[in-house]
Amino acid sequence: MITPILVLLDLVTAVYSAFFGSYPKITLFDATCYRILYLHVPLAWDMYFAFTLTFAFSLAFLIKENDKYDQIAFCSAVLGVIYGVGAIVCGMLWAKEVWGYYWSWDPKQTMTLTALLAYLGYIALRSSVEDAEKAKNISAVFGTSAYITIPLSYLSSVYFRSLHAQLPSQPLGFDEIALLLLRVIISFLAFLAILRCCIRR
Repeated sequence: MITPILVLLDLVTAVYSAFFGSYPKITLFDATCYRILYLHVPLAWDMYFAFTLTFAFSLAFLIKENDKYDQIAFCSAVLGVIYGVGAIVCGMLWAKEVWGYYWSWDPKQTMTLTALLAYLGYIALRSSVEDAEKAKNISAVFGTSAYITIPLSYLSSVYFRSLHAQLPSQPLGFDEIALLLLRVIISFLAFLAILRCCIRR
């Protein structure tokens, strides 16, 4: 019962913040585009967390060979790809408004896309191996190895010349930060609830 409530709350707060949320009063460009952060940031962090779970439980499966760990790793990867697509689409909308292009092969864009493709490969690899036990082991190795793309995605805008700015450098006031924090928390709880439902199936 809690899952539908959290998902609905996530959707309601997402729609509210995207259309009615506050934004910084700046004149460099149409500042209402800052509302996309209320969608982009939670989606991106959920993606990072999902792929971190895939890494952790893939590694745990290789050590313990517990099928439950394999199930969690796989479900997390699928959800991570879904959230990752949402994060990239929202990021492209932001990029078009601020940079003038939907896609510019910025280091952050490129590494995030690489991470997404890596875990799409994880899902495809798992589905292509007919032997169930072999598929679990191969995908666990791949799921562990592919995780290198996640810190690279996160750090790409810190250590490389990137147009993608970090949140601390954004001109967000108390209202924007409070709403963004609320969105991150609600989205994270909804993600956990959805993951739990997927694992139970």
